[in-house]
Amino acid sequence: MSEDDAEFVVIGSGPAGVSAALPLVEAGRRVIMLDGGDDRDTQPGTAWERMLGSRLEALTPDDGLSPKMRAPEARALMGAFQQQVQIEEKDFLAVGGLGRGGLARIWGGFVGELDDDDLRGWPITAFDLRPSYDVVVSRIGVSGSGDDDMAAFYGASGALLAPPPLGPTAARLLRRYQSVRRDPDFALGRARNTLLTENRWQRQSCDYRLDCLWGCPRGAIYDGRHDLALLRQHGNFALRDATAHRLARTEDGWEVVTTAGGGSLRAPRIIVAAGTVGSLHLVAPLLRTATELRIVNSPVIAMPLLVPRRLLGRTPTSGHSLAQLGFRLSLSAEPGDYVSGAVYEMIGLPPSTFAARMPLGRRAATEIFRALAPALVVATIYFPGRWSQNTVTLHPAANGPRIEVRGGVAPGFDAAARSVRRRLTAIWRRLGARPLPGAALGTAGTDAHLGGVFPMGLVEPHGTNVYGELRTAPGIHLVDGSVLPTIPSKFTTLTVMANADRIGRSLAGLP
Repeated sequence: MSEDDAEFVVIGSGPAGVSAALPLVEAGRRVIMLDGGDDRDTQPGTAWERMLGSRLEALTPDDGLSPKMRAPEARALMGAFQQQVQIEEKDFLAVGGLGRGGLARIWGGFVGELDDDDLRGWPITAFDLRPSYDVVVSRIGVSGSGDDDMAAFYGASGALLAPPPLGPTAARLLRRYQSVRRDPDFALGRARNTLLTENRWQRQSCDYRLDCLWGCPRGAIYDGRHDLALLRQHGNFALRDATAHRLARTEDGWEVVTTAGGGSLRAPRIIVAAGTVGSLHLVAPLLRTATELRIVNSPVIAMPLLVPRRLLGRTPTSGHSLAQLGFRLSLSAEPGDYVSGAVYEMIGLPPSTFAARMPLGRRAATEIFRALAPALVVATIYFPGRWSQNTVTLHPAANGPRIEVRGGVAPGFDAAARSVRRRLTAIWRRLGARPLPGAALGTAGTDAHLGGVFPMGLVEPHGTNVYGELRTAPGIHLVDGSVLPTIPSKFTTLTVMANADRIGRSLAGLP
């Protein structure tokens, strides 16, 4: 396909980009996708390189990062992104990934649908998203339970694959939950993950090698490269190996100028799917006046738990490192006012991540961790985005605005977090787990549940319409997390993909 024939240019090959491109391509529209990231997994050869990275990336002292973001694959993708996208940060980590497949190369694979309570204030409803949820779930493969106490919370779109076996410590927690008197404000069940438990097309089912953090060579965990393979089968789709640098108006549409002398592309419409931070970098210069924006995230607290009955248990030699269980806790009787989270087993996670937090020498701390690991889990607790208070300031400059992001939490968050920890501590104790010291609030942005920069439904110049089209720049459609008006406590990637599919179908003229 000639580059002059493109009707749409899609920037980014992550979950949002491929989800918007697929309905366009299937409808016969001519699409060029722009992505300059590396297509290869970062999997060094030797054992120590694989665990720590060839530059010892996993030993970098950065308490704001989760274990998956400390792994070499994540360090490589995020490092390349931060070199390309110059954003000043204060108490905020501008998370992005420069690599084919986007941040889904390093995500946790946890998914769930939003309901109408979660979507309050949005210009669309759960009914509008339901067809796209069905399409996306059926395409990417989601495993989990359809009949436990968390099933309705995660949604019922698409056919679920059988859930993978639980690790022994998570299984003990779930059995205990099912046998005790339940708190009406709390629910626990199997996690919903994009993890294949049966072979599908070019992807193979999980073989439970406890290798999830270092890239899955079987393709059992979804990432955008799997859908990119589908797109490449169409003659009206082309992938250009270049990174978008700047957007500029033309007489009949838009031009995407690329980096490193890569030239440019022109099309009537540009679909921006560079991730919330990457899209901010590209679109901010189109705003006519310097202004202060917001970026919403879901504050997250990690809570380590010890299950004493598992102290003498065997160390598992197989399993997976994705979320084992999911939970929710209502904060009030108001609809949509809750926190939710996931429970992860420690087996398969790098000891260095946790040893660094102990008041001991590294060797002693590592040995203690290894002895306790069979009895340890960590619960991540995600708060609604309304508790975040992050600002984006655009400072005028000759070659485009200088972007500064400052992170923070809203007044009253500390008291709310203490209340949640206190309530969950009592619940975990009833389930046979003992919370350990060391619960910590992650640096803003490390949750990677970002949105609110160019929200759908906002009438200001930096707002977008119901199809992600920027008010001040018609023809520019944002389809990633940057257009989400709010961030609920649930994981948002599935909704980002469904919303991108919905927008792609509308642009393609599909029902």
